[in-house]
Amino acid sequence: MLPADEFASLSSKTREDYRQLGRTLLQRARYAEGGVAEVMTATQRPTTFYKRVAALRYCLYADLVEQLKSLRSALSARPMDRLQVMAIHAQLQQQRTVLREFQVAWQRGPAGERRKRASKRQALRGLPADWREQLYQRAAKGKYADAILVAALTGCRPEELRHGVLISWADNPPSGMGEIGFEIDGAKVKAHQGQPQRLIIYRADDPHPLLEALRARLAGRRELLVCIDSPVNFTVEIRRLARSLWPKHKHAITAYCLRHQWAADLKRHAAADSVSQGLGHASAKTRRHYGQANQASSRHALLPIVIEAERPVKPTAAKVPCYRAASSTESTP
Repeated sequence: MLPADEFASLSSKTREDYRQLGRTLLQRARYAEGGVAEVMTATQRPTTFYKRVAALRYCLYADLVEQLKSLRSALSARPMDRLQVMAIHAQLQQQRTVLREFQVAWQRGPAGERRKRASKRQALRGLPADWREQLYQRAAKGKYADAILVAALTGCRPEELRHGVLISWADNPPSGMGEIGFEIDGAKVKAHQGQPQRLIIYRADDPHPLLEALRARLAGRRELLVCIDSPVNFTVEIRRLARSLWPKHKHAITAYCLRHQWAADLKRHAAADSVSQGLGHASAKTRRHYGQANQASSRHALLPIVIEAERPVKPTAAKVPCYRAASSTESTP
């Protein structure tokens, strides 16, 4: 049930995430009437169930390896008395019980009816045209003010903010006008998937309120690195701020709503492949899941002047002509 070779390919980040989630689930299971099975199946999303399965499998395996190492160390150091033997026996019995509960729940699969996943594009419906500006104003004195500005201006993922987004100001670049650039190290990057790095540039004198706010935050600095500690806490704070602003709005507003709104702006005003590259995608087909051109406001839309990415965008299966992403100031027909 817990083959060691299956975990050999896991990255250190995945191992860390699995251990953290697995320990949280095991802690909850101690107080749940149905034990491990209850916390595993307490979701209507199959994807969440199988993520919990993966996390618990790795966590249980890692815990068992640590227990066996500890046991070997204790046996080699000195003879153990009866109380020590009884304590180790109790730990292994508890581990065996948890493993049995886990195996039964895993074999049964997810419980309950599948809940339809809410689209973040739907969450944008009914929001005021300047909702991003209002959200930032509500957050301006909080710890996530800079992060909300960057997410709104670049559409970056919360995980990319955890890595850090570098903002730089150039007075006399080759274009001859002042520019504010955002350098983003991509998340969800594999051998042929995603953009390892991308650059999004605005005119330094762009009058958009979010860029005015950014200029005020820079306060004369040429560079600013914006990071967050926890993507989860970041999106929880955005939910809280949005609820305080629009308590009657039917959908939850999360960090990904900023990403969808940014994509909608570009779909209305930019070249198609610029949208994909700006979102950090290497495939044209992925952008269809993000924003819609009719969700962009002419007055409040963001208009970068340059979008560059490390990889070209692969066309869809429909043999879309491959071309280099143009500056986002060029509109699609």
